[in-house]
Amino acid sequence: MKNIAVIGGGISGVSIAYFLDRLASAKSKKMSIDIIEKQSEFARDKIGKFEYKQEIYDSGWHNSITDAGILYQVMIELGLYRYLIKSKKVYKLIYTKDGIKSLPERMLYTYPLDKFELMQSGIFSVKEKLSIFLKLHKNKNLKYINRLTVEDYFKSTLNSNVYKKIVEPVLTSHYGSDVSKQSIKLLMPELAEIQNGSDLENKIRKLYDDDLKDNIVRSNEYKLRFTLRSFLENLESYFSNRVFIRFDNKVEKLERREDKYVITIDGRDYFYDYIIVSVKHREFLPWFQDDIRLQRYYKGLKYVDNLVVIFILNKNSLQVNPEIGEIIFDKEVDTYTTKLEYVSNKWIDIKSRNIHMLRAYVNRQDKVRDLLKKTDEEIINIIHSELFTIHENLEIEKALVTRAERNYIYADIKYSRYMRELDRYFKKKYGNIYFIGHSKKAINLEETIIEAREAAKEIIEQM
Repeated sequence: MKNIAVIGGGISGVSIAYFLDRLASAKSKKMSIDIIEKQSEFARDKIGKFEYKQEIYDSGWHNSITDAGILYQVMIELGLYRYLIKSKKVYKLIYTKDGIKSLPERMLYTYPLDKFELMQSGIFSVKEKLSIFLKLHKNKNLKYINRLTVEDYFKSTLNSNVYKKIVEPVLTSHYGSDVSKQSIKLLMPELAEIQNGSDLENKIRKLYDDDLKDNIVRSNEYKLRFTLRSFLENLESYFSNRVFIRFDNKVEKLERREDKYVITIDGRDYFYDYIIVSVKHREFLPWFQDDIRLQRYYKGLKYVDNLVVIFILNKNSLQVNPEIGEIIFDKEVDTYTTKLEYVSNKWIDIKSRNIHMLRAYVNRQDKVRDLLKKTDEEIINIIHSELFTIHENLEIEKALVTRAERNYIYADIKYSRYMRELDRYFKKKYGNIYFIGHSKKAINLEETIIEAREAAKEIIEQM
C-alpha cells in the first residue's frame, strides 16, 4: 500500500487525484490518496461572476473549452456532455490600420496553407503580397528547438510578413500574452515536434486534410453550464474509497525522513510515499527554505498579467454581423485592446436574453501594466473610446473590469531552460515529490489537465 499526499484542492490537485484513482483501478495498484486543502471547500471558483438584472454571467476567464483538448475528453468520460453548451459557428477577423479584414480559413495552429486565400485577405500591401507569393514557405532545418522562440520558429518557416500580420496577433490573443519571445516548445509542442522545416508544410497540410482539430483556429467551442467549482465537485463524486479529502488542513512543514516524506499539520506528522505539490510557489517555498537553488529559480521567473473589460450593451445600439465571433487587433494598430469577443454572437443562451455582451481583452504586457495603474473607471473609458473606431453610438448599460495579475508564468526561453534543469533537479534531489500546476507551467486549463495526467502515469509506472 502506497500513501500519496496531494497538497492543494484546485484543478491540478483534484485532476491528478482523479487520474491516479482511475489508473490505480485499471492497474490493480493499492494506494491511499489524501487531498490536503487549506480551505473548508474545494478551490474557490476561478471563473469570476457578475449579476445583471437578476441573471448571473461569467467574467470571461476560462469560460470555454474546446473539443480539441483533454478537458473536453474528461467531461465526456464523466458523462457530463449534457452540461456543455456548444457555441454557434462564428468567424475571427483581424483589425488593421486599413480596417477590418478576413483571416484565411485554411490554417492549422495558425500556419496558413493557401497562398490564394492570403492574397485575397486584404491584410497585406502589394509589396508584401509579392514577397509572400515569391517565398511563402522556407525550407530550413529547425535545430536546437528548445532554444527557439515562437517568433524564431515561424520566421524560419514562413514569410516574416505573414508572421507579423496574422500569426502573431492570433496567437497573442489566444494565449493571453505577447507570444513572440515565448518558447515554441512550451507554447506549441505539437508544432515543435516537427523539426524539419522542409517537412513542416506537408505535415501540416496532411493533418489539416485529415481533419485534425487544434484549439486555436479549428476546434468547436463549448461553455460549461456550471462553474469550475461545480466541475471539481463532479470530479470528487467519481473518487473511489481510496481518496480522502482533508479540508481546513494547512501544511506547516514538509521534510524527508529516511525513505518517507513527512507533512506536519497542526503539530501532527503524517507519513507518505509520494508528495504532489499543486499549490503556488509562494505557498510551498517556505517548506524549502534551505534549498537555495529552488529559491533562486522561482525568484527569477516572469509572470503574465491580464485585463478583460465586459460591456453589457443595449440590444439596438450594437450593429454587428451575427457571424463575427472575434476581432483580433494587429499590433501595429497600437491599441490597448488585443481582442474583442462578441459573446452574444457565440452563445445562444446569452443572445436569447435580449442583450449584447462584448468582452475586450487586454493581453499585451506593456499595455496591461499601463492600465493596471489606473482606476476601473479610467480603464472602461479608455477601452470604450477604442470601440468607437469600430462601433459608433454605443449605449453601455453596464461595464465591469476584471484584473488578473500574475495570472501565469511567462514561458520564455529562460523559463524553458529552467524548467528542464529543474525537472532533473527535482528527480535527483527530491525523488518522489512532484510539482505541478501553478508551480510549473500551467499555461492554461488544458495544459494543467495534461500535466496532471502525465504525472499520474509516471507515479503509477513506478509502483
